[in-house]
Amino acid sequence: MTVYDGAGRTVPVGGARLRALLVLLLLEPGRTVGAERLIDGIWDDGATVPADASNALQALVSRLRRTLGAGAPVLGEATGYRLDVTRDRIDLWEFEDLVGFGRRARSHGDLRGAVRAFDGALALWRGPALADISAAPAGAGAALRLAGLRRAVTEERLALHLDLGRHREVLPDIEALAVQEPLREQPAGLLMRALAASGRKAEALAVYDRLRRELSDELGIDPSGELGDLHLRLLRGELDAAGPDRPPGPGKPALDGGAAPVLRLPPLLTSFIGRDGEVGAAVELLSGQRLVTLTGPGGAGKTRLSIRSGADFAECHPGLAADGVWFVELAPLTEAAEIPHTVMATLGLRERSLIGIRGGASVPAGDPVTRICEALAGQDVLIVLDNCEHVVAAAAGFAARLLAACPGVRILATSREPLGVPGERLLPVPSLEPPPKGATAAQALDCASVRLFAERAEAVAPGFTVHDGNVDHVVRVCRELDGMPLALELAAARLRAMPVAQLAARLSDRFRLLTSGSRLALPRHQTLQAVIDWSWELLDDAERTLLRRLAVFAGGATLEAVERVCADVAGEGGVGGRDVWPVLFALVDKSLVVAEEPQNGEGQAPRYRMLETIRAYGAQRLAESGEAEALRRAHAEDVLRLWRLADPMLRTGEQLGWLALLRVENDNLTAALRWAVDRRDTALALDLSHAAQWYWQMTDGCSEACRWSGEIAALAGDRPPEGRAVAYAECVAAIAIGDDTGASTAAELDRALRILTEAGEAAEDHPNLILVPTCLALVQGDPRAGMERIAAWTGHADPWLRATATSFEGMMALQAGLADRALARLTRAVELFRRIGDRWGTAQSLTSLSEIVRFTDPAAEQALLQEGAQIAEEMAFADLLRMFHVRLAGAAAVRGDIEEARGHIATARTPMRGGAGVEQPMRLIVDFAEAEVDRRAGELGRAERGLTSLLSEIRLLGIVARPQLSAMWNWELGRIALDARRWDAARRYLATAWDAARDGRDAPSCGGVLDGLAELALTDGDPERGARLLGHAEAVRGLPNQVDPEVARLRALLCERLGEEGFAQAYARGAAAGTGGITESVDAWIAAWPREDL
Repeated sequence: MTVYDGAGRTVPVGGARLRALLVLLLLEPGRTVGAERLIDGIWDDGATVPADASNALQALVSRLRRTLGAGAPVLGEATGYRLDVTRDRIDLWEFEDLVGFGRRARSHGDLRGAVRAFDGALALWRGPALADISAAPAGAGAALRLAGLRRAVTEERLALHLDLGRHREVLPDIEALAVQEPLREQPAGLLMRALAASGRKAEALAVYDRLRRELSDELGIDPSGELGDLHLRLLRGELDAAGPDRPPGPGKPALDGGAAPVLRLPPLLTSFIGRDGEVGAAVELLSGQRLVTLTGPGGAGKTRLSIRSGADFAECHPGLAADGVWFVELAPLTEAAEIPHTVMATLGLRERSLIGIRGGASVPAGDPVTRICEALAGQDVLIVLDNCEHVVAAAAGFAARLLAACPGVRILATSREPLGVPGERLLPVPSLEPPPKGATAAQALDCASVRLFAERAEAVAPGFTVHDGNVDHVVRVCRELDGMPLALELAAARLRAMPVAQLAARLSDRFRLLTSGSRLALPRHQTLQAVIDWSWELLDDAERTLLRRLAVFAGGATLEAVERVCADVAGEGGVGGRDVWPVLFALVDKSLVVAEEPQNGEGQAPRYRMLETIRAYGAQRLAESGEAEALRRAHAEDVLRLWRLADPMLRTGEQLGWLALLRVENDNLTAALRWAVDRRDTALALDLSHAAQWYWQMTDGCSEACRWSGEIAALAGDRPPEGRAVAYAECVAAIAIGDDTGASTAAELDRALRILTEAGEAAEDHPNLILVPTCLALVQGDPRAGMERIAAWTGHADPWLRATATSFEGMMALQAGLADRALARLTRAVELFRRIGDRWGTAQSLTSLSEIVRFTDPAAEQALLQEGAQIAEEMAFADLLRMFHVRLAGAAAVRGDIEEARGHIATARTPMRGGAGVEQPMRLIVDFAEAEVDRRAGELGRAERGLTSLLSEIRLLGIVARPQLSAMWNWELGRIALDARRWDAARRYLATAWDAARDGRDAPSCGGVLDGLAELALTDGDPERGARLLGHAEAVRGLPNQVDPEVARLRALLCERLGEEGFAQAYARGAAAGTGGITESVDAWIAAWPREDL
């Protein structure tokens, strides 16, 4: 079973019981399934039904609700539960509906329609039906019924192919089926028919004789009367060889005895990839409309789509195309008046007669359009008019006259712009879906653009495949070429001479690179340049001017932005003597600009963007025009205006909408920064980075902030430009925080603070710098110093700065082991952020707050984590959402719910909204969490293998991340060794974990290591030390660990050895020790222990 969300992404459904629950609800979509029936179906598989089955079922339902989200709500009813989805969203029911459709089509004589329906139904199968619950009584009956239906449909489909004369095509499938089920009559009967139709009568008779003998020997029965009748017909010669099904020849009736319509369509010489949805849409539109136009940019694949759609329309609706499907190529025409003559030639219409149309009607000479109309009168014909854009007015006039005069005629047109005829239905043909950034080979091959590129590449470079070693280059090619089929085919052709890595690296010069098209293609399809030149030549002066100016927008633009940046005179909104907006809309009509509907709500204005290849072409034209400098400056200044306006709004209750806008505008920011840096405009570059720094920090953009800040700081030199000390200090700090691999990190953070001081500024007054003192304290290993400094700012006059200072004081208190102070400050911070409406600040505070309560109140921890995860998902904060799922996995594992824990781990590994994959160090944190789940599930070997495979990555971590992650890695391996009773390994790992946690001044990590060391002390025969170490852990953390069953078990063992009073006294001595004394004591005790080599 596979579940997809609304965007087509896979939704992990972890755990056999959770999947069984979902399957049982899917079997009756929209209907209530009784609780008892669900319990029987989930647990009646040999497992023991829980004592409180109702509560167990309710817990499973809660998990399923979290997994499916709002898109498929699970509703509670008085007697059970209901999955509120419709049948059309479930492939099981889609299968049954297609079977029903196919059987109805067969009963009405539409054999080809029936075959198509059965093909679609069988294509939905990926394996045995309901494998998740087929062993349970509730699922066995349904699984058996579906398997039987699948087998019946398979046989019915083969029978239809025989009825259509396709015996040679399906004979191998029938032979295989007969071998699989040698005692079933249906496969034998099909095989007899297929062999007889192929002229192999003796073999057909032998099939009957073999089955008769085996039925008698094995079952003691004779063949049925139906099979006997078939045998008799075979003996009489009624099933003798038949020729294959062929369309009629010229001059013959198009429909005679059920023959297929005449198809005058060019052959497709290569495979047809990734357009099934568009083909289906075109066929459906043509069934109800008489003029459908496929629109899209050059190279989108409109011609191939029209050919395939015409063929499928004739097969699905033979009555509507009874007199044929005719393909008319308009691209070679140079004069509009040639259209009717070209149509006449295609149809076979000469001076006095029309050949190939039913009846061979004779038509007098005269006006060619009138002659065509009279010849097609009373005919049911589909005419494909391909490439109308350069003669669009004449094509529109021809189509209008033909449709008005001939009610049975349908037209499928392809054009880069609409014909504009009343009743015309448009079907945009987009580029093929590009793969997401960071996709694996398997994920990339799910995208049609990659499959097309790979297949065309293999044709010119035999052996080429997409694999994990080259997938990044393939993804780059497909993304930079926008998934445009023609561009991908041209790119694939280059693999004859260069590897894909070199191809990807040279796409910046795509117009010179992609010039090796098919010699059979039209000249304008043989190079990428020619494809767009063709469209350019069809534009008027104003359209050309706007198209080249639009190239400055890397991420698309609103209409208002286009008017501000691209007008002839700033602020006047005109281009070439016309208003900007009608010129822009004309470019949309001509498929050179895409109008994208906004994703952030109904009623919002669309954004206008060009495919990257068209934008690159526009940039060339812009450079030739001499306008590039002025346009790029206008664009950069407009970007700065927007980001300055947006920056403070990111710290308000309007954060969500502004964040969505800036994500869309991020490519424009990048383009503006690139231009400012390349032009060495230090002031503009600093202004842009200043406006973007908080956005980068919110959206896991630390590496982006570091990269741009490095370039801008290098441009500025050692001192900030006049009036831009704050922006310069932000760059210095971003470089230090983002690049933590050197010992100069602390010095650079200190330098940023000194720059502020020299300029008369204070870090606490600037959102992008308020955390610098905290980061400096962490790097210096002194969280208490950072806590005291930021605590002084919790009374700041600005509400957001006050909330931020309060939150980070709490985080530092947690790091320092001051749990009571951390709890108070973080609780207050959550209140302040909620009052402001800042979801980001709320979520950040919630994750630290959950770290405190997890030791004492698991219910409160769960509530905090679920709220934080909801916020992070709403805001599309990928790494923060992963962190919440990691914490939820840990909490579930601690309480013993391993299935739920694995579900959270799977979610944390899934690419988030926008296709963002998991990157280091977050991937390491997810790996650590999975190892903990494996360990608590008793799978020690798997947990250890997973962790040891990460050693090389741990060694490469920077100085900020390394201590904490090294402590986590060694602690987890130490726990595994303890559980496996490998005491020497446990000493080595836990000693190394202690060193890392101690050096990083990380109180929670130190506490966890001390819990493990306490267990080692007990195994060494020193329970008194073990009790003291548990007390030390409470002192270091600032609170006891009252939740973890492993610690509870250790407490019980120590009490057993020391007695309740002896344990309490030793524990109290440990808890009363100061941090310095604890460190000295532990260091002395483990000094001689070996360490892990990192």
